[in-house]
This record gives sequence, structure tokens and C-alpha cells, in this order.
Amino acid sequence: MTTNDSPVSGTAAVRPAFTLTREHILMVSDLSWSEDNSRALKWYAPDYRCHLPGRPVLVGGRQFLDTLSMVRNAKPDVKIDWHDIMIDGNTAVLHVTFRGHHLGNLFGIPPTGRLLEIGEIIIEKYDDEGRMVEFRQEGDYAGMLSQMGIVPPPGTGPLGMIVHSVKTAVRLTVLDRRNRKAGGR
Repeated sequence: MTTNDSPVSGTAAVRPAFTLTREHILMVSDLSWSEDNSRALKWYAPDYRCHLPGRPVLVGGRQFLDTLSMVRNAKPDVKIDWHDIMIDGNTAVLHVTFRGHHLGNLFGIPPTGRLLEIGEIIIEKYDDEGRMVEFRQEGDYAGMLSQMGIVPPPGTGPLGMIVHSVKTAVRLTVLDRRNRKAGGR
């Protein structure tokens, strides 16, 4: 019997198979980015795995939602522009842009106050109950670090890179001390 067939005995109906929709993806995203994102946890499968560039694999929805909370705290005015959502079965490919001011620690980088914009391609896979089982993200993190002033602008020569590195080290030290005085982490 498939999940769409009725039981032979007629005593209990089997739930129809889940169909992934744009609305479902946006609902999970809204809950995940909300201040109380614990309400989103039910939409992450127990064996959920999140792959972010340059970071260890996050296992379980709670680790991922904690990471989103950290990003939201670092960029409290974060906005998401949804450019494309393509769905094939229970897999979705998303093209999004995240935009917000860097006002809190972000992966150990003290707040710069700068507007950050990062374009991303995300692949999400869902199970037959509508829970996300896998998340893969690719984004322009070098561009974001450039916007923060961490890496030199493209085309900077060797001497310029040295000067930029020294200035950045001094600037980040000042920002970190200022942030610590203000009670940041």
C-alpha cells in the first residue's frame, strides 16, 4: 500500500504524502528567523544536518536555530530578499540576499556598524512530513568580509595588503574593546 491508498479495512485513513510548496518554505524560514525560533524546531527532522561553508556540520535543528539567533543578534535589522525558489519533489533551491547592519559580534568579529549584504544559494531537503532534513548554503562570504573591512578590496597590491592588515588589526582591536566596555561579548 502506498501513502496515498486507502486502507483495505477502511478503519483509518493514511495521511497523504507531503508536497513541498513555496508557502511551506517561507513559513519555516519565518519561524526560524523569529525571536522565539523554538517554535520552528518541529519543522527540523531529528537527523537534520546543516552544511555552512568553512564551518563544522551542524547536527539537529537546535544547533542551526542557535546559529540563526546569533546572526539575528549581530544583525538585528536583517532582511531577506527572496529572488528564486525552485522546487523539485522534496528539494528546493533558493536564491536569496540577506541585508542588515553589523551591530553585534558575528562569528567573533566585533560590530562594525556597516551595512552587510550577502547573496546566497541554499539547497533544502525535506522529508515526507514536511521537516527539513538537510540544508546546504553557499554565499559570498569574501564579499561580506570585504564589506566589514576585514579583507582588502579587490585589486589591492602587496604593500596595500600589508597596510590594510595593520589598519584592520588596529580597528578590530578598538572595536572589540569598545564592544566589551558596552557589555557585548
